Amino acid sequence: MNKWKTISIILIFIVVVESIIIFNQYRHVNLINNNSAVTEPEYRLNPVIGNYSFIINSTTQFVKVCNYTLIVAVVNINLTKVKVGDSFLLYPPINIGSTVCEALYNNPILNITIICNTLSEENGSQYLTFKIAINSSIIKAHGGATFLLCSHKIVATSLTTIDKNTFLFTVFKPDCSSEITLEFYIAPLSIGSKLC
Repeated sequence: MNKWKTISIILIFIVVVESIIIFNQYRHVNLINNNSAVTEPEYRLNPVIGNYSFIINSTTQFVKVCNYTLIVAVVNINLTKVKVGDSFLLYPPINIGSTVCEALYNNPILNITIICNTLSEENGSQYLTFKIAINSSIIKAHGGATFLLCSHKIVATSLTTIDKNTFLFTVFKPDCSSEITLEFYIAPLSIGSKLC
C-alpha cells in the first residue's frame, strides 16, 4: 500500500514539474517571437533602485484611462541637488498589452543619466532645460525639453520605440524652478498616448 502512495506522489510531482516547464517554454516562445502581448503588468511599488540625494521621492501610480489602468513610475527630482552626470536606476512598469522581447521583460532596469540641467533667464522669464539619457541592455534613448517656468502646468513627453506599437513613455513635468517630476512607463501607443 505504501508503495502505491509513493508512486502516486512521484507521479503528481512529475506532472507539476512538467506543467511548469511547458508554461515557461510557452512564455519564452511568445516573448521571443513577439507573438503575444504582456497579459499581466510588471512593476515595482518603489521604482527607483537605491537611494540618491537628489531624488525627493519615487512611487508608482495607477491611472485610470478609459477602461484601462495604466501603471506609471513617478520620480521627483530636486534640481538644486542634481548635477549633470548624476544617474539613477529605475524599474519602469510594463503595462498590459505591451509587446516586449524576453531580455527587456526579464530585466527592464533602466539607467537614467542627467545630461543637462540648466536654469536661465531671458526677458524677465525663467527657462528650464532638462535632458536625460536612458540606457539598458535593449534601450538607448535621449529625451528632454526646455520649459518656460510660469504658473501654467507644462508637460513634455518623449517616446522611445520598443516594438511596432509599444513605446517607453518619458514625461517631463517641471513643478517649479527647483523640482521636476519624471514619469516612465512602457505601454501600447493607443493607451499610453491618452495620458500625455
